This record gives sequence, C-alpha cells and structure tokens, in this order.
Amino acid sequence: MAETPQLRIHIHVRHGPAYPALDHPPAVRVGDGCAVNGVADSGAPAPAKAPRGRAAAIGLTRAQIVEAAIAQIDARGLSAFSLRELARGLGVSPAVIYWHVGGAKEDLFAAIAATITGGLVAAQDPGAPWTERLRQVFHAYRAAVHRHPNISPLLGAQMMSNGDSSLEWIETVLRALADGGFHGTDLRDAFNALIGGLCGFVTMELAPGPASEDDAWERRVAERLAAIDAEAYPLTHSALPQLANRIFVLRWQNGARVCYDQSFSALLELLIDGLARRASRPADPALSEPSHG
Repeated sequence: MAETPQLRIHIHVRHGPAYPALDHPPAVRVGDGCAVNGVADSGAPAPAKAPRGRAAAIGLTRAQIVEAAIAQIDARGLSAFSLRELARGLGVSPAVIYWHVGGAKEDLFAAIAATITGGLVAAQDPGAPWTERLRQVFHAYRAAVHRHPNISPLLGAQMMSNGDSSLEWIETVLRALADGGFHGTDLRDAFNALIGGLCGFVTMELAPGPASEDDAWERRVAERLAAIDAEAYPLTHSALPQLANRIFVLRWQNGARVCYDQSFSALLELLIDGLARRASRPADPALSEPSHG
C-alpha cells in the first residue's frame, strides 16, 4: 500500500507580543462596517477614552486638579467635597492629587483660594489714586467669588491660615494703603478693617442655607418674619418690607439668589471714606511705631 502523503505545516512562532503592550489588542479591520469580535465598525476611529491610571497621572497638571476641584465644589457644595471622588473623576489615585498639590487637603484648598484671587492684581489700574485702586480690587474680589459662591466659606478659612496663597493681592492692598499714607500699626489696622469688612461681607452674603432644608423651610422662615410682634419689635416690624430677605439674619436666601450690590458698595464707600479722612490727619508717632509685641 502506498504511503499517504502527509501535509506538513511550518508555523513560525514569534516571541513576544505581536503588537505593543496595550490594555486591549488593536481591532483588526475585515472590511467596511465590520471588525473582529463582532463589533460593528463604521470605518471611523473609535472615540478616544479618557486616560486612566498611570497614563492619566503622567498627563495630569496641578492646574487641571484645581479646576476639577472647583467644578466639584460648584456642583455639590464645599461640605460635600470629596478628594477620593475628585481623584476618581480624574482617573488617578488620591496619592497623585497629593503629589501635585501637597500632602493634605488644606494644600489643595490653598491652591483653590490662590486661583480664585489670582486675577485681582490685574483688575486694578496702577496709575489710579489709591482709593480707586481699592475699589477696583474689592469689586473684583466679590465678582470672582460670585462666580463660585460655594467656595466663599473656604476663602475665609484660607485667609486665616494660608496667607502665602494670596500674597500678590495682599501686596496690592498694602501698596494702595501705603500710598494713602498708612504705615506701621496704622497700615495693619487699615488692612484688617478692609479685609475683615469686605471679605467678611462676601462670605456672609454667600453663606449657604441648611443643606437638608427645602422650599418648605424658606416658606416657614418667611411666615415667621411676617408674624413679628409689632409691639415688641416696632422698628423691625415697620421696616420689614425693606428688610425681609434683604438683610443678613432676616433672610431665607443667600446672595447668590438675592442682590446685595448696593449694600456692598455702601460698605466699601464707608470704609474708603473713613480711611481717606484718617489718612489726611497728622500722623500720631505713638500709633505709627511698628509693634514688637
């Protein structure tokens, strides 16, 4: 019996991957409208996925982290801020966030504060009188915070403990006051009056209401105000049409929903007028000596 010819197939084995190391092998085109693994292919490249893991960490910048953190606070409020959620949204681990901005959440908050106040120096005209420069800077400050009202409580805390994040605009305010004639302890007191009054105003103006309350809570507050005893509180009762939901304490909505422009301008002008009058007085050497205690 004749021997049956055997078919010999020579297979060349290529060591190592046939394509670069990827999370998934590249799709192999079979024809228009098709792809391997039964996934329809229109012929156009698939939409790029957001990088995650190491790739995301390599491409991430400090500015992107701060921008994403601001967006999260804008959407959910400061009390709901989560660094883990921020990291998850950026496709990285929390350790990557810390590596970029510092070793604690407070470092990220300081970076946020610096970003919000970063444009204040450019808002002033260096050639304008010192009083006008103060107006420009503080109107710009309020406008910047109003673009991100949920960050207002954070800014107050950062001004207390992270002054290095705001040095540029602090220097700008000090320069305006010095040009107005304030030095030594007078400079200190004038600066504190402006920051405490104007920045404190904005923080209180935009203070959030109770997170757990709804429209029913607002109605209850309005009803309680309408029922104020005219005999016990005659001035409050008579002025209530101008006061209700328009002044701090007697309100149920904050400055993100109710306009406080006129009140802020009134405070700013009162402070600047008072400072200008004080600057025009002869200096008292006892009050102008630098404090060493």
